[in-house]
Amino acid sequence: MPARIPFLTPRERREAERCLASLGRLGSAFFFGGYPDAERVCLFLLPDYLLDALGCSPMDAPGEQVLSLLSEDAEEGVCALRVRGSGFQTLRHKDYLGSLLALGIERDSFGDIALQSDHEAVLFCTRPMRTFLLAHLERVGKDAVRCSPYTLEEGFTDGRQYRPIHGTVASARLDCVVAALTNLSREDAQRAIREGRVEVDFEEETRTDLSLTPPATLSIRGYGRFRLRAFEGETRKGRLRFFAEQAI
Repeated sequence: MPARIPFLTPRERREAERCLASLGRLGSAFFFGGYPDAERVCLFLLPDYLLDALGCSPMDAPGEQVLSLLSEDAEEGVCALRVRGSGFQTLRHKDYLGSLLALGIERDSFGDIALQSDHEAVLFCTRPMRTFLLAHLERVGKDAVRCSPYTLEEGFTDGRQYRPIHGTVASARLDCVVAALTNLSREDAQRAIREGRVEVDFEEETRTDLSLTPPATLSIRGYGRFRLRAFEGETRKGRLRFFAEQAI
């Protein structure tokens, strides 16, 4: 049966990919967080007999095909829980996260918290964790909540809205990208990075010369969260085109 590693951050996913590639096993890996574009994902390592049945690497096959092959293993590793408030309190991501951690749950035991409205979120976790939360998660922030199993509808998203950003930078260095996203000067962007006000894939990053590889999530204190989607070639003047999105 497939081996499963609990929910990974985007940075941990890339580290896992590098490690598996060095071992020649990247072709047996399937990352799944419950829905397309999930930030936190579980790693499934497929045994040879499932790879033979699939006929190609899981990374090259349609996700639905891999999930149908994994069947119960995927559902055991990643399922969804709907959490609904009373409707009288506005619940934010930090409220859900704080209440979950207050129950003594490790952060890698659950994945994304997808806000659907001011009063409702969908949480991705393992099936045993969902059973635990159905019994024990009664409050989020100052609000009473009701939990129920949830089956994703077609077109499900994390609920966030994003503003597209197109621009150019001198290079893929972190300080260049931060400056372009925030309209700061290069010097001010470097200061923000050195002062610990910038996270890359949810971890503080203080190296101004870090070379970014899309996709990457950047959180810049005072400016919000950005997703660097792609570098799109060079301009005639040798600058690097980029496409990013800002959460609004």
